[in-house]
Amino acid sequence: MANLNNEPNLSQDAPSTPETPWWNRSVLGKGGLIEDIINLSNKEEIPEEILLSRRKQLTDMLVFAKTAEAINSRQFLEDEFVAYIKIKYMLDKEIGEYAGLNKSTRYLQLAINAKDLLIYIDQTELRYRGFKQQEFYEKVAGLLKKGDNPAVFRQQLEAESVEAIAQTKTEEGQEALTHYVNNLKQISDNPLGLQLLNRFRAFQLSDYSILSTISDLIRRIEVKHIYDINRLTMLASDNYNLFEKISKIIQVPAAKINPRSFAIMIQFIALTHQYEITALKFEELVRVLRKWSQYYQRIIAISQEYPSSKYKYPPEFSEPILGEELYINYLKLLTDKKQGICYYDLGSNLA
Repeated sequence: MANLNNEPNLSQDAPSTPETPWWNRSVLGKGGLIEDIINLSNKEEIPEEILLSRRKQLTDMLVFAKTAEAINSRQFLEDEFVAYIKIKYMLDKEIGEYAGLNKSTRYLQLAINAKDLLIYIDQTELRYRGFKQQEFYEKVAGLLKKGDNPAVFRQQLEAESVEAIAQTKTEEGQEALTHYVNNLKQISDNPLGLQLLNRFRAFQLSDYSILSTISDLIRRIEVKHIYDINRLTMLASDNYNLFEKISKIIQVPAAKINPRSFAIMIQFIALTHQYEITALKFEELVRVLRKWSQYYQRIIAISQEYPSSKYKYPPEFSEPILGEELYINYLKLLTDKKQGICYYDLGSNLA
């Protein structure tokens, strides 16, 4: 005689769900095995060309999934790095107290990075004062005033420098002018470079050593204090005269000339110095995920067009999609739904 305790539950009063193992599910009733069989028989087949298309998307996205996994790093998930990403976004988008500070921060960052070049240019103009050299410096000033196009500026600078260098009597002087020209070219490589040079000249700030002082100040900030904006505000307040002197050159809006704004700028510059290489690698990951997402969106579209409630899903539809977990994790990490902010566009409308 069969053991009735091992028989399937035939009672309609004990509903079961599709997640319940079939041997523990009722035969009749809502969620029962018979209902599943009836539902399955009523479902349509997904067209073969759609299945082939889905398989092609999975094959094409495979290389991007593997590349993303290879680039991925634990550093990208660290709270400090994520904080940097968010601050960068706030500056770029001019949000909240970061509004109006983006260009000024970029100017200050460039000035600090190019401080040695700027100091050399200034010292050369002060030291080599022959008639031809002074004439050349005046031509450089003229080129800077109309130098909206860096490529044209470099071409004209090269043409003007030939005579000035040739008519410099000493080899030392010729080498100095050659370095002078090269420094100008290097600064002009940055889109803001020529504008920065113009502003230094317009406001006649000859003491470029102020940039070294600010640079040293930023580099001395302890890592544990970089995220403490109140502590950085105190630091900016203690050195307010330095930032005030340079505020007009880096175009800080009048309403933003205060210790808090300077603290925001030095915080971002310090974080960039710390995470510059990591950020470049992260940008690479984002580019790969965006490419991966193009195929993923097509797969999602197929699921939406052919829902499981109406269509029979083959077993392959339940298989994990390589790269999906990584993608979803970063999508959540980089999206603030409460504020409606997506810190990085991963090419998704799923957020």
